[in-house]
This record gives sequence, structure tokens and C-alpha cells, in this order.
Amino acid sequence: MTTNPEEQALFADASQAKLERQQLNPADAAFAIQRGLAKARTRRMTGHVQLKWITAVLVTALAAGWLLLGPLGGSTPQQAMYSQPAQNWGVLEPFRELAGKDVDGNTITSAINNGYVQLVNRSVKSGIYQLTVNAVMADENKMIVLYTAQTDASQEIYSVPKTSMVNGMTNQSLGNGGISSLYSSNGKYTLYGRSTVEMDGNTPLPGQVKFNFRISSVVPDLLTDTNKVKKDTKYQFSKPMEVSFDLDPKFSVPKTEKIKLNQLFTIGGHEVMLSEAEVSPLVTRVRFIYEPNQKIDYKTKLSVSDVVNPTEIVSTTKDRQKTLLSRVSGNGTEDGMIYSFSSNLLDAPQSLVLKLHGEPGKVYDDLQEAEKHKLELKIK
Repeated sequence: MTTNPEEQALFADASQAKLERQQLNPADAAFAIQRGLAKARTRRMTGHVQLKWITAVLVTALAAGWLLLGPLGGSTPQQAMYSQPAQNWGVLEPFRELAGKDVDGNTITSAINNGYVQLVNRSVKSGIYQLTVNAVMADENKMIVLYTAQTDASQEIYSVPKTSMVNGMTNQSLGNGGISSLYSSNGKYTLYGRSTVEMDGNTPLPGQVKFNFRISSVVPDLLTDTNKVKKDTKYQFSKPMEVSFDLDPKFSVPKTEKIKLNQLFTIGGHEVMLSEAEVSPLVTRVRFIYEPNQKIDYKTKLSVSDVVNPTEIVSTTKDRQKTLLSRVSGNGTEDGMIYSFSSNLLDAPQSLVLKLHGEPGKVYDDLQEAEKHKLELKIK
């Protein structure tokens, strides 16, 4: 039985990671998220809520959507809208399947296909556990690490429940991020994973990165009498482990393209401005300002947030190939929200069009009908 508080928290993270790998119905997942938001709105009307809580609710809802519909859990992965020409990824070929099911998959695919990647191949081992950092890609706004986690044949691997990245020289955290992983098709002892951190773009990239993590595994059932009731599954965690690597200076060269938009539109009876977009090799960010000509209170802000629901960005290259850039995360600001999407800037898109749900609260019979009613805002 796990009693250590830290390991209890890790177990909760590991259980969620396991849930991500289950096949979930996207419609059911979307309904669950909407129901949770509705309950939150009901609770809001019965008590006083501080402004700081707004961001927590919004980010929690976004995280739920990411976990249920994004990396590996959803049965509708965010893939390109066209068949990409097959390119050999060399030693990174095992990560192709992960990219095909990951919310950041099109970013990873674009980076690898354009050579915007650094091979690392640094490993650390502790007891039955081993992790190899295979590769890294970075820009001033985001860092993505691809890794392989393994156990020996004595225990099946369960998950990499938590990771973090810090500046190797200062030990300062590089930012907040997420994880996704996929079992190897060769057995139950290997996971291919992706860990990301989003950064504010104002701090120079570090010369060295420390990747911290723990691995969890399933403790074998020692019962030999099959007639006995099987005990609850037990999990074991590695001790905290770390891989350090130098970061290629080439990642500091690309600069973020900032696009002033100031596009006003009305949705759900509210005036909203798409004020600007930021585009870099690994992330696309858009900023919304709610009721720009008014001073709004927190109830109004929550009301607007409920109806402003960007879903994806459609990227079109010069040869008219279209790619869906998935929504990855969102953060509240004093006057609205900033949403992050995946990016294929390295493919030189000629057009970027942001799509939002157009009629708040409307129920559609099928996805085609819902798509027709989406609101489109041109970024470039």
C-alpha cells in the first residue's frame, strides 16, 4: 500500500495518465466537460468568488478537454487534413505513432520533417527503471522532450506520472507543461513519451536543461491460488531521477512573429476582440480581450469565457495543403484569455484561420452541421 504523501500524489497522476490511454467517445467527453462547466456556473451564482479563481476554473476545463480529447485518449486524433509525404525519421521513427495521436503531434511532425530537432540520447538507470531522453526541440516559447521509459521484465511499466524541466545552471523551473505517452507495440515494458513546457518568451533559453522525472510500474500479483480474490493492484515508483543535456544554440535563432489583429466580433451577445497572435516554430498563441470598450466584473468575464470557444487553427501552405493546429492550453488574463495551439510555422504557412464555435449552447445533429456554423477569424 502506498502511504508516502508524495507517492500518493504521483499515483493520482499515474492513474490519470492511464485514463488518457483509454478509448473515450469524443461526444461523451465533450458532454462531461460541458456538464462540469454548467455545475461550476451554478455554484458561482450561490457564493462569492475571487477573480483569481476564474483562471483556475478555465484552465481546469481546458486541461480536462486536453486529457479527454487530446493526447492519446480520444478516438479522433488531431491529424493533418492531408496525407503527408512519408519521411524517414531515423532513430525517432518509434515516435511517429505517438505524434499521430498527440495534441502536439503536428508540431512534432513539422519540427522533425524540417530538421528542427536535436538528438540527445542520454540515459539514466535506477534499479529496474531506465529513461532515455531521445531528442529535444525548443524555441523561446516552448520546449518539447521526446523520451523512452523502460522497466525490466520483472515489472510492467505503468506510466511516467510527472516530469519537470529546469535550467541546468540556475535550477529555476522553465515553466508549466504536460505529458503524453504510448505503450511500445513490442511489449509492456516500454513507453514512448513526450513532455512539454510553455515559457513566456522573455527569458533566454538555457544552455543546459535538467529533465526530472519518476517512473511507475505494476507490482506483480504474488497470489498463486487462482480461486482467491485478486488483491488491489499495487504500484511502485522509482526514486527521483534526472537526465541533464546541453541545449543546441540553434534554437535561440528563430524569433516569435507577432501579428497585431484587433478584430472585433460579437458572440453570445458579447463584444470580443481578437487582439493579436504570436507564431513560433513550436506554438501559436492568440489573445482575446473581452468587452474591450467596457470595464467588466468577474461574472461578466466568466459569461464571455463560456461562449468564446476556439477549437483549432487551419494552416494552409503555398501548395494548398491544410493542417489542423490543435488547441493545447489556455490561460486567463485580466481582460480576457490567451490560448495556445500547435504550430507548423516551419512549413511556411501562407494562411492561418482561427475557428470558434459560432452559436453558444446550440446542439447540432452531426459534426458537419456544427462545422458549417463555426466562426472563422483570419490571422494571416
